[in-house]
Amino acid sequence: MSARGIEFLQKWVEDKIPLYTKADPALAAKLADQATADALRAGIRPEEISEEVGSMLTTMLEVLDQRDTT
Repeated sequence: MSARGIEFLQKWVEDKIPLYTKADPALAAKLADQATADALRAGIRPEEISEEVGSMLTTMLEVLDQRDTT
């Protein structure tokens, strides 16, 4: 398990996803791709994150659902 991976993802979500975002599968897919690309640029393998949270797409769907206030 990678504390570094989960810390990266938590900070990424805080910095990149507005609090009042609609839960949208297309947006979740885009965010999952962006998070993965940013992690790679930061030297973090996607496996370091997925070991903690599973699917990046599922994680982004959950994040968007939590932030959807409508």
